[in-house]
Amino acid sequence: MHARRHTLLFVLPLATALAAQEQAAPAMPNPKTPQHERLAAFAGTWRTETKMAAMPGVPGMEAASEMVGVERAELVCNGLWLKVAGDGTYQGQACSGLWLLGYDSIAKTYQCLAASNMDDAPCCVDGRHDEATKVWHFHGNSPMGPFRSELVFETPDRSVEVGFTKRDDGKETEFLRIVRTRVTGAAAASAGTAPAETVASETVPSETKKLAPPLAAMHADFGTWDADFTMEMPGAPPMQSKCREVVGPVCGGKWSWSTFTGAMMGAPFEGHCLVGFDAKTEQMVSFWIDSMSGAWMRTDGAYDAGKRTCTMSGTCYDQQGQRQKVASTATSVGKDARTLRTVFGEGAGQSVMTIVYRRAGK
Repeated sequence: MHARRHTLLFVLPLATALAAQEQAAPAMPNPKTPQHERLAAFAGTWRTETKMAAMPGVPGMEAASEMVGVERAELVCNGLWLKVAGDGTYQGQACSGLWLLGYDSIAKTYQCLAASNMDDAPCCVDGRHDEATKVWHFHGNSPMGPFRSELVFETPDRSVEVGFTKRDDGKETEFLRIVRTRVTGAAAASAGTAPAETVASETVPSETKKLAPPLAAMHADFGTWDADFTMEMPGAPPMQSKCREVVGPVCGGKWSWSTFTGAMMGAPFEGHCLVGFDAKTEQMVSFWIDSMSGAWMRTDGAYDAGKRTCTMSGTCYDQQGQRQKVASTATSVGKDARTLRTVFGEGAGQSVMTIVYRRAGK
């Protein structure tokens, strides 16, 4: 999707590292920390049993409900991130979701992102792990307002997560309880089979024509792409690399998920992006993660159907751990080619990244 292309912002640390490499400086340090090692406990296939309390005034949650489903959790980006894809049935409707969990070593907090085909906007949550009690604590906002949850592994194969929110009188009440039980063997193999929607298609689905322009543009990017990457930095010759990206639908086609791979500094590189439409802000939103950083980067922006262009902006960490501005413009050139231009920073010190995409096999 056009917005997704703006999030290939691994290039800031990459470009700095490449420049340093040419000056014979030490290689970039491994971004993995002991906090990342804790993510491995979540990996695997899990049967989920969810109970939700009645929430008067919250659409779709007026009555208490229960749901049984399955979650497939895997480590990605060299273990810096946990990706969880979930499927189930809620109130007679098929539901699917995807959430990410990682550790931002600069902000000193875990970051959790959740998206689904049932919600109008992504849910971003902060987390921490209490080493003394072995309890995971999460807090953020949800459709029913501010909430927090506590997750405990009773055994390596069973966890219980309890969610709390505040009532109008200010008192805290439990509204959610999820029991996760690990599934192994043949049952795990069957439950872990990826739904058909997660497989990237080389053609645009027929239902794309019925979608709003931003989502139709997102669907048009499904498939496999070869990419020519160029980074221009002040005082240094252009740096180039060849990469590949595979894009497919998740969350019932409401979101897209991409896998970006290549060789950077002589080592394998992996990046992923989750992109969708935030109905609350009426903007496209994208989240980029990769194997060179423990922090995601969020960008938001608008799609111009007439120009087939998406303009996005946001911030990311620079090499000093400070936030800096990012501005990108992506344009489709027919159905089999597209380009991305991203500017990092402001003023004379700006760096410019250009990625030229062509559909694989075309």
